[in-house]
Formats: sequence, structure tokens, C-alpha cells
Amino acid sequence: MRRTDSSEFYKGKRKKAAPAFIVSIIVLALIAFVIMLFYGLQKYIVITNDGLRLDIPLLREESAVSTDGEKHDYKTTDAELVVGEPDYSNVKATAGEGLSAVNGVYVTAENVTAEALASYAQTYGEGSALVLEVKPASGLLVWNSQNEIAVGYGTAGQLDLAASVSQLKEKGIYLVASVSCLTDNMLASRYPQMMLMHADGSIFTNEQGSWIDPYNGVYTDYIISLCKELDAMGFDEILLTNVRLPSEAAGAFMYGSATTGAPTPLTAVSGFALDIARGLKRTDVVLSVQLNSETALQSGEDSANGQNLALLMKVYDRVYCNCTLGGAAASVSAAARFVELGDANMRLVPMVYAQAPETSCWVVTS
Repeated sequence: MRRTDSSEFYKGKRKKAAPAFIVSIIVLALIAFVIMLFYGLQKYIVITNDGLRLDIPLLREESAVSTDGEKHDYKTTDAELVVGEPDYSNVKATAGEGLSAVNGVYVTAENVTAEALASYAQTYGEGSALVLEVKPASGLLVWNSQNEIAVGYGTAGQLDLAASVSQLKEKGIYLVASVSCLTDNMLASRYPQMMLMHADGSIFTNEQGSWIDPYNGVYTDYIISLCKELDAMGFDEILLTNVRLPSEAAGAFMYGSATTGAPTPLTAVSGFALDIARGLKRTDVVLSVQLNSETALQSGEDSANGQNLALLMKVYDRVYCNCTLGGAAASVSAAARFVELGDANMRLVPMVYAQAPETSCWVVTS
């Protein structure tokens, strides 16, 4: 007789599985009901001075008894939560102390080569300064950056900038790296998701180039990463240029990133400037920004291009400003009204064409 394996006919576990399955269905149904109830009742939550309460119309009485024992009729009002513009007036001043004078020459990107920098090392001596444009509005970096985006999208240059910086530093030359921010033609064309758009969704460009959405977090991280590379090379200061929006189209933008409320040029540019400053707060480099608005210089802010001088003076060590030779001193005096820390003569740097002004700080452009 063939031996029969009794386990072949054991059905006990199958009998126990049915009740467990039913219980699971009931639990899942209860969870779904609780979730639906939670979201369904959210619109009836009312915020009061005493906390939160539910105000369900079906359960609402037409009258209520007050503490004086009398009944009063109350009318309900539909309320809407409105999120206003960010208030940057309470930002604490943290930058601008302990600075020394900057007296230097601005070197455009096409002249930032190994040969030219070696020549500068022979020409200039200790105490002089060079402002090197290492990221122009074109977006093509002059140095062989190892940043992931720069390598992946082909925006990295060829120059071994670290070697040139070391050579210049040996001569005691003060080095400033100039970095274009919200204009970047090359990256905008290769990564269009970063670009600033018209209200109708079309890409915004003008004679100054292609503009970047200041709310794009990937681009903000890109700028911060590049600045950290420059700091590691030995640059004494980083000057951020084009931290602004095109003023001729103020308020006509559709920002590509999700935002709370209705962004304005002031809130967009201020938010970008703060994000960069916070991203570099753990570095020792002097952090500066270029001002492109006479309106902001005189009144503190420019609602068209979005620059807020009062805020920039709080979180950036210096502000560079294009000036005429005769107007340089007046620009320093105008900016002094917004200086909370440090010496205004060290914090506003006039950028003057061809000839140095009689101010404590200056940069000559050509």
C-alpha cells in the first residue's frame, strides 16, 4: 500500500485565513473613512482665540446663549486665508564689519587667461586688487569647474584658475571673482526649465541676454556651488552681478517654480539674494553684490528691477555700483543711509570708467 502524506490534505491554515482577510478589509475601510472625514471637515475648521473648533452648518444653531443669559443671533461669514508678500524689513544686519579698502581693476572674461594673469602678477603688487570676471552673462565659465551641472551641460571652461590664483596671491594681490547670476545665456538654452517666462508662458530674453527664474532652486544651488569652488581656490571676495530682473517688463513674469502668493520683482530678487547669502554663510569669503539701480541707491528699493539696497546692505559685505567720476562720492553718501554695520566708505564700491575717483574704495572698468 502506498504511504499517504497527511500534510497533503491539511486545510487548517486556509480555514483561518478567511477571518483575517475580512478583518483586514474592515480595517482598511475604517482608515479610508477616517481620511475622507478628515479632509471633508477641513473646510469647517474655524480658528478662534481659544484654538480650533468645528463649525458644521447642519449642527449650527440659529441663536446662541451668551454669558449674560440672553439669546443672540449670529451671522456666519466666509473667511479666506490670504498669504501676503514676505516682509524683509526685520532681517537682521549681519554683514559689513572689519573690511579693508578695495582699489582695483576690472578684468573681463575674455582677458582672464593664464598668460594675462601671469602678466598681472608681474605688474601689480601687494595692496592692489583685481576683479576677475569668471562667469559672464554668456554663462561660459572661464575655469575648469567640476560642478555637476557645469560638466553635464558643457558650461565649464578650460583654465586652471586655481594655479593662476595661487600665483597672484603670492604677490599679495587682493582677488575678487565676478559671477553673473540671473543672466546665463548658455545654461538657459541648454536647460530651458530654468528660464524666466512671460505671463503667456513664452521664454523671456532681451538685448542683455537670457534671464533665469530666481525661484529655481537648482540654479540657486548651482551658483552657491560655483562660489564655494572659487572660495576654495583662494579668492578673497566674490562679487555677484545681475542679481536683478529686467526692469522693462516688471510684473509681467510667470515664474516657473511654485511660489506662495503673487511674487513681485522685489520679493523674487530679495529671496534669491537671501538664499545665496545663507548658502555661503559658513565660508570666510567676503560676499558682495552689484547694484544696478539709481532708484534703489536713492530710495532703498526698486520695484521694477527688484533690487532692495536696504536688504542687500544687511546680508552682503559690500555693494558695488557703476558711477561717474564726479558722482562717486555722492553715491557713497547716498548708500551710507542704509548701512547698519561697518564703515560706509568700505562698503560701497564705486565702479568708474577709466579713472579712479577720490573715494576710499574704487574699481576701474574699461
